[in-house]
Amino acid sequence: MRTLRLKTNQHSLIANLRHAFNQGSMLGELLQNARRAQASAIHITVNQDSLTITDDGIGISDLQTLIFIAESGWDKQLKARENAFGLGVLSTLYFAKTLTVHSRDKLFSARTAEIIAGEPIEEDIAGSHLEGTAIHLEGVKPVQAGQDLPTWVEHELQRLCEAFPVPVWLNGAEVPRPLAKPDLHWRETSMGKVLINLSGTRTQWRCFLQGLPIGGRPIDRLPTSQERQVVLLPDNTLAKLPDRQHLLNETEDHPRIQAAVDQAYREALIEKKQALAASDFVTHYAHVCLNSSNADLLNDVPFVPLSWFRDWDEEPAGYRQYWRRYLGGNGVIAQQALEVLGVWQIEPDDETAPTAEIYLEAAKAYVLDEPGLDDGHWLKRLIKVVSPEQVRIRTGTTLHREVNPGLADYEVELELVDTLHVGLEGHLGTVEYAVEAVRKGYTLYLTPSAGARTGLVCDYVFDDRYGEDREDEDALLIETFIAVGC
Repeated sequence: MRTLRLKTNQHSLIANLRHAFNQGSMLGELLQNARRAQASAIHITVNQDSLTITDDGIGISDLQTLIFIAESGWDKQLKARENAFGLGVLSTLYFAKTLTVHSRDKLFSARTAEIIAGEPIEEDIAGSHLEGTAIHLEGVKPVQAGQDLPTWVEHELQRLCEAFPVPVWLNGAEVPRPLAKPDLHWRETSMGKVLINLSGTRTQWRCFLQGLPIGGRPIDRLPTSQERQVVLLPDNTLAKLPDRQHLLNETEDHPRIQAAVDQAYREALIEKKQALAASDFVTHYAHVCLNSSNADLLNDVPFVPLSWFRDWDEEPAGYRQYWRRYLGGNGVIAQQALEVLGVWQIEPDDETAPTAEIYLEAAKAYVLDEPGLDDGHWLKRLIKVVSPEQVRIRTGTTLHREVNPGLADYEVELELVDTLHVGLEGHLGTVEYAVEAVRKGYTLYLTPSAGARTGLVCDYVFDDRYGEDREDEDALLIETFIAVGC
């Protein structure tokens, strides 16, 4: 009987691993090795074709571990905590011609092609003692033909060092580490530490593992901005071999990360709510609560933004053109005031809504225009619902009438009257108001001072395009109709 067992073509495996790394992951691995060696400072020197990284860590007791695949040489506790793979220095072999390593009293220097081929490398006694480790690469290949190596290293280190815990210097200048500042407010969660910025949305976040950026989403590959949330994952989070540029279990980890960010985001909002006056919290964070699925935090706040209501000055009654919708006024209004003034909503019907809007505009009513409120918000119980059918129209003497004026909505008829009033049935305490124009069904009532009320004809959107010329044409038709009737 023949016995089979797993075998490895060592030279072929090592040669083909070049396709698993890139220069960015090489720099990250060198930084990671220095951090794991308990370095308190890392100095990098780079010129047009060479790179040296020196740290003041504990050094390397056995240089063989650097070129021993899948054997990292780290202690058992660190291996268990960080899942160290033992592939770090291997990544340098594919992007340089020679590798020189000096640690403590020992050093070796060799062509990378010889190391990859498995040829014996002589270890020498160093001429001087180095407490930490220095790794020197000669003949470093550029990322792209003609690209300047120092400039690329500078940009890459800015990306890699954003949250790196060890200070790094490049050619004598310290590399910025904005996410490593000691005064940042990190929140502990089940998926590590989270830094919340309420100016950004809760779904835009970037992750760092063991101080280096990691992630598979398109947003993760962009530079961190102040508008994103930041997650420092636990050190034992699993990353994909060999370069650890992606999480191993992204499908399972991403929902857990999002849940952790959501928790921290809500905690930050609650802290703001407790620290600020109620009106200030609503002014600055009402929209944040609505946009982050935390609308319930507003339920017991006795103020609401004026932007939640229709601004009649900026957006008068009529068919609404979505691209012109006004975001609402500044400031807030108190619950006590709205309990006296009332809050209104129109029964949803895009075709007849302008009829009710004319009455509510005349009454200067507070029409709720914010659909994202939690069901438990106190505004909900104040809402009075009005339908276009409840609007009562009282006209004076008819001055002129045109059954087929040729407007964009061809069913609309025009009627010019000397006076025009609107009232409301079914609601106690409502009064009648004089208005300049109102549409009821397919009749557009106008007074001599109405002007071109094209907003009561239609929205002038045809095949998803705004017909500005057609609206101008209708405006002229309506103005001519009024002039003839007067």
